[in-house]
Amino acid sequence: MSTEQRYRRLMGWYPRSWRTVHEDAFVGTLLDVADAEGRDAPTARERAAVIGHGVTARLDRLVVPEVRDAGSTVALTMGAGLALAEFLVSSWAPWIRGNPAPQEMVQVGPFRDTGLVFAALWVVALVAALTGRWAVGRVALVVCTAAAVLSPHWFVQYPGVWSVDRGTLALFAACAVVALVGRPLRSHHTAAATAGWLLLGIASYTAVGTEPGAWLGSRALWNGNLYAWYAVVLIEVAAVGLAIAGRWHVVFTITLGLTPYALTVVGNELRGILTGSGSAAVVALPVAFGLFLLVLHSSGRLDLRERTPTSV
Repeated sequence: MSTEQRYRRLMGWYPRSWRTVHEDAFVGTLLDVADAEGRDAPTARERAAVIGHGVTARLDRLVVPEVRDAGSTVALTMGAGLALAEFLVSSWAPWIRGNPAPQEMVQVGPFRDTGLVFAALWVVALVAALTGRWAVGRVALVVCTAAAVLSPHWFVQYPGVWSVDRGTLALFAACAVVALVGRPLRSHHTAAATAGWLLLGIASYTAVGTEPGAWLGSRALWNGNLYAWYAVVLIEVAAVGLAIAGRWHVVFTITLGLTPYALTVVGNELRGILTGSGSAAVVALPVAFGLFLLVLHSSGRLDLRERTPTSV
């Protein structure tokens, strides 16, 4: 295979529309650099850069960059806030003395499930985003996603060690994936939104109607919880109003940011663990329609022009 063929093969990471316009000039530049350095193949750094830029260009065809970054921020704050809520209320619960289920649970120090691990990973990702070290945050979220998928199966081999329930792990994984596709905003609003999701998560856990001071397992987030459901529905109603006003950037940010929650409530309802917590369809259908419009708009098939507010 010739040097040119090797470089053109790498161009396959880019979408066809990009290759039609830019491929020849880009390959020509890469070949000039390779010839000057006496190489007959791309370097590892070139391969990584081309793959990264190509994947980004393909994502741009699905979700425009400004929406992707804003939606990534929403997903990051949701995942971090709810992971901290699970840790405080279920995994640690410092107001509970001793082991609440000594016949079934092996307590590790003061911690009752694996929520400590997920909370720590989300805190690392949040701090990395706020300090401009998002590469570190991405690594933390990749580890979080892998742990969310694998840990329930792994802990089957160790009876008594409790994993965070699978519904909540699905939410963590979905939030991590959406957060990974963009670059969260470095802003005090990001920290404030995380605190808001934390408070909403705590309120959701305490809404299940158990006796005061009783220990709540992580699945309690989905049993009889209407606070989060009402909050999401109110956000969706606000998004409809914003769409009527032509504020599509905000509408699509809300849509992408709520996707992890919508996917999780649908999965939980199908598994029969979303009891008394509101209809999954009411949450999921508006998000699905919003994602459909977002993809059409990002690919250029639907022109939804942003309407700028006029000052009086």
